[in-house]
Amino acid sequence: MKPLAALALAALAAGLPANGRADPPSADPGAGELRYVVFLRPDPGRKPLALEERQRIQDAHMANIQKMADDGILAAAGPMGDQTVTISGIFVLKAPSLSEARRIAALDPTVVHRRNTVDVHPWRGPAGIGLSYFRWRKQHPDAKDVMARHAFCLVLRGPAWAGGTQPDAEHEKFVASLRAEGLLAAAGPVEDDPDLTGIVVFKTASTEEARKAAEQDPAVRAGRIAIEYHEWWTADGVLPW
Repeated sequence: MKPLAALALAALAAGLPANGRADPPSADPGAGELRYVVFLRPDPGRKPLALEERQRIQDAHMANIQKMADDGILAAAGPMGDQTVTISGIFVLKAPSLSEARRIAALDPTVVHRRNTVDVHPWRGPAGIGLSYFRWRKQHPDAKDVMARHAFCLVLRGPAWAGGTQPDAEHEKFVASLRAEGLLAAAGPVEDDPDLTGIVVFKTASTEEARKAAEQDPAVRAGRIAIEYHEWWTADGVLPW
């Protein structure tokens, strides 16, 4: 099943969608499904490599993505399109525990060869991530993927955060309003993390549009929450909203 494995390579190589298009995602399957989000971050010790060696590692990385998909571990994957790279790419994994998600992520060849490090977070995002895509892929095995770009927002505790682990009620209400307006592709809280409190993925590819929307969040205006903006490529139909 080559198309999912090809999605990250296609975006990195061309920066453009492939031809063909997945069917629209199915109706909202609900929310609150625990998954593990892996941020592949550039390893500070990364050394220059010859093109041939970089390609060998990239090919092994793509093969690992495909294996995780075939094994039913991978729900979503894709590279970042940021100008300043602090995150190389993202996996969304199905795993029984945080430690197991870390173990799986550490097997990626870009991590083994010290091109990336792993930063893993429990994310209670919407149910059904990847289901519409894999259903479409099964029905259309020879079709080409189309890539979708999204403004990917890390919701961080800001300088005025009042403390504690309870979610910010005003922020949650605001996120619900964005979803009701049809602006979001996925969102949900991150659990048991001292800094990262949630993830919000916009349908738009524009981080500026996402910024303008997020600046209306009462919790952002009060400084209780800060947003870190990224651009993420993933296959069309992967995100459920």
